[in-house]
Amino acid sequence: VASFFFIGLMSMMIPLCHVFGGLIAVCLFMGLFDGCFICIMAPIAFELVGAQDVSQAIGFLLGLMSIPMTVGPPIAGFLRDHLGTYDVAFYLAGVPPIIGGAILCSIPWVHERQKSKER
Repeated sequence: VASFFFIGLMSMMIPLCHVFGGLIAVCLFMGLFDGCFICIMAPIAFELVGAQDVSQAIGFLLGLMSIPMTVGPPIAGFLRDHLGTYDVAFYLAGVPPIIGGAILCSIPWVHERQKSKER
């Protein structure tokens, strides 16, 4: 969850980098946290759907991730054409991972409620 929050935060920090060294540091941390997120994606899917459907869940997650990866760059270009800067695109790109992190934070609470209802 922390890696997902940091991915969003690092995306939002890219427009604030006015020195090349700062951009390198932000990209380094963003790559580190992105790698952490990809590594924990399979255990999260396993926990949510169980061993039987984990391969289908990972495929579904990757398929859903492909939509913003495909649509995002043209939208960023459109925003750049109308606003004259990519800053808003980077700020908007940081919002979904932060929201996703907040949703992931709620998963243990939901599982605990379900277990308490079953008892």
